[in-house]
Amino acid sequence: MKKNYKLVLPLTGLFFIVIGILAYGVYFDIDRIILITRLIGLSLIFLIYYLSSFKKNKLYLVSLLFSLLSILFLFLKSDVGILFATLFFLIFEILTIIIVLKNSKKISFIPVTLGFLPFLSICFYLIFLTYASLGINYLPSILNAFIISFLGGLAVSNFVLEEDNMKNSWLLISTLLFTLLIFIFMIEKYYLYVQVFKPIRTFCFFGGHYLFMRYILLSEHQTIIDLPCEMTEESVSK
Repeated sequence: MKKNYKLVLPLTGLFFIVIGILAYGVYFDIDRIILITRLIGLSLIFLIYYLSSFKKNKLYLVSLLFSLLSILFLFLKSDVGILFATLFFLIFEILTIIIVLKNSKKISFIPVTLGFLPFLSICFYLIFLTYASLGINYLPSILNAFIISFLGGLAVSNFVLEEDNMKNSWLLISTLLFTLLIFIFMIEKYYLYVQVFKPIRTFCFFGGHYLFMRYILLSEHQTIIDLPCEMTEESVSK
């Protein structure tokens, strides 16, 4: 395990370098760079998590697969490609919600609702601006609005109710980045095209992924602390 930890820091540095190269590629529309660096970026997230984690959350690893499928279909640059990318990203969000629910010590209706409503208002306003151009993506966009808003409500609730605000800060910022990603993508695709939106989307997507990974690792670390002393690292990994 110590050898694994020694790899995490250079892999993390490489991850940020790759994301910088990807931002350059998307700004100048260099397709080869975009495809390769997207694949490398998510692969590095996988490796960093796998080498850092005691428990290896299989649900999280599956969610990364759906996120990967999402960006691959988005690369098709067609309405059908966007539809499938949206559906795969919806599955990623649903799995994310399940993970957060499992890691939440306190869940209260009122904080979740108070956090849910602002996210939903923003998403519905965005749909109102772009509904004439959404076409086959109209219903998936509405579903996406509810799912990301519920995740936002959970993030706000956890931040307010739980004591470990480092962990829940990462979750909240990650959710905000994913929401901003959706907002910018829909504005850029269906309302107002601005070239600088592309690298911003890149930073939101991979920044959200990186911070959510940190949230999961901190959740696992808290679980290790709460276990009886006789539990070993090997038994936790099983």
